Amino acid sequence: MISVIVPIYNVEKYLIKCIESIINQTYKDLEIILVDDGSTDSSGKICDEFATKDNRIKVIHKNNGGVSSARNQGLDKANGDYIAFVDSDDYIEKDMYEKMINIINKYGVDIVSCNYNHINGKIESFFSLDKDEYIDNKTDLVEKIFQYKNYDIILFNKLYKRYVWSNIRFPVGINLAEDLMMLYPTINLANKFYCMKEVLYNKIKRKEGLTNSKKIEDYINNVVAYEDFLIKVKQNEILDYKRIYISCAEGLFRHYRHLLDYLYIYNNLEYKDLKKELEYKLIDMYNQGILSKKNQKKIFLLKLNKSLYKKYRILSNKWKEYRGKGK
Repeated sequence: MISVIVPIYNVEKYLIKCIESIINQTYKDLEIILVDDGSTDSSGKICDEFATKDNRIKVIHKNNGGVSSARNQGLDKANGDYIAFVDSDDYIEKDMYEKMINIINKYGVDIVSCNYNHINGKIESFFSLDKDEYIDNKTDLVEKIFQYKNYDIILFNKLYKRYVWSNIRFPVGINLAEDLMMLYPTINLANKFYCMKEVLYNKIKRKEGLTNSKKIEDYINNVVAYEDFLIKVKQNEILDYKRIYISCAEGLFRHYRHLLDYLYIYNNLEYKDLKKELEYKLIDMYNQGILSKKNQKKIFLLKLNKSLYKKYRILSNKWKEYRGKGK
């Protein structure tokens, strides 16, 4: 049996399609756990109505605590041999879990992932893959993740053997980067992985989603998650830290720079020391020569003159904002 955990908060516009895509799966041995995280719209009512029609559905109503809290409650109630997560504003292809179960049975893997669509006006698959891939080397896996060649850090396009989640839970209070925070614990416990080229999950991009949050704390969470991941990798003798660090470098660079831009623009004195720390880290990455030529050029001005770089980044971001409003 697969336990499918769906954290839900104020998604009445999308929820029916999401739930129907799960209950109509060709693989029928499902436990569908709908966790209503204190919704103030009709989402909770929609969950209850579906539960009266399908005895595979369990509904949990709780006070709002965030997506991590909701997923944890779902994990605590799960009884399946396998664990899956679906975001409540997305939907899945009807044979997603049947195909994933078949892969697990055939290859004996601990985690299987599929390709997925990004839907934002138009539909685009996230990976450009020409074949499936079986991976039993964790360093190879992590390298592919951060080079965006396969697998990815996200949770929703995967099916896990239950034991992977037996003793780990999501960090509560984190609205961004929770997927990355769970990457190391899950791949550390698992040993065999399978990446499917086929698109079986549909990710809806919506303006009000958490991924558009503009809180400094959320940007900091992304940086902390990256750095925490690398610390754990460094402590693991099985993994090749140097290879993984280089593969992570471009992603880490983007998060450092994104956060630094935000600190420049909002100029909050509370983060004065963090600003200096980020400048140092970016210059250190430049000095190590681990970035692409394009990103090396982006940091050259920072290395040359921090004050001038700050002015340039503020003007650059204001220009982007102006052009965006003009379209």
